[in-house]
Amino acid sequence: MEKLNYETIRKYQSFQTIEEMDQAVRGFLYKHKSELSEGTLEVLRVIWRHSVKVIGVSFAKYDYIAERVGVSRRTVIRAVNTLEEKGIVKKVATKRMNGSQGVNLLIIQSFASVESMQAPVSPQDVTAPVTPNKTENKLSSLCENKKNNKNIIQQQTSSQDEINVLPNSIPKEFVQVVKPYFNAIEIYKLWNSVMVAYNKMNFHQEIEFLVDHVIEAFKQTLFAQKLGKIHKSFEGYFYTVLYQLFVDESRKEYRARVGLYDFIEGEMRFN
Repeated sequence: MEKLNYETIRKYQSFQTIEEMDQAVRGFLYKHKSELSEGTLEVLRVIWRHSVKVIGVSFAKYDYIAERVGVSRRTVIRAVNTLEEKGIVKKVATKRMNGSQGVNLLIIQSFASVESMQAPVSPQDVTAPVTPNKTENKLSSLCENKKNNKNIIQQQTSSQDEINVLPNSIPKEFVQVVKPYFNAIEIYKLWNSVMVAYNKMNFHQEIEFLVDHVIEAFKQTLFAQKLGKIHKSFEGYFYTVLYQLFVDESRKEYRARVGLYDFIEGEMRFN
């Protein structure tokens, strides 16, 4: 067990730049996200945010992480163990100068094959082309003349088949919340608005970590619609609400990354 001091922490620096660390975490997310619970992902998010003073090394206490995520200390310990099992972080025990147990250093590991894991996926790649045969064309023509208003309204409701062809880049949590109200095309357009707002913010964290904000913006917009407050488009109102939530989150991220947060509740401060 090593003594907890700045030299020890610097010894475990695992990346030369923040960009290298971000790329590694994105690689791990691409590979393991579906295997990790929401709580574990949130714990990783806090570790990631607090690994910038010494790039790749977090020395935040479990109690601090628990407070930030809103879970128990025991849950944080389980999450860290899971992240260690997946090879995402390495845990190193330390001791204080008086010999008592110090915080565990949580070291983000490198991910060698990020580029090979991140092949771009376009909407065209998700949906296989379908060529209708002559019989289908005839049936389509016959049915087209018999459509009434009721049929048109029904076509606007998302079927499970439509939802299944949405790009995998759209988080399932968002789709589950939105699909009772919008069809697949509308969901796709809403998510495009999300990505426009996200790209304007220059976040260091992945969009997957911001889905809660996206869902909150959707709920606020839906409630505003029920109150009759939306006078133009639902999508425009949603974008405005989401953009403001992203601005607030971006400020928090910036403060965390430049060290304006007391990372371990004042226990250690280096000049």
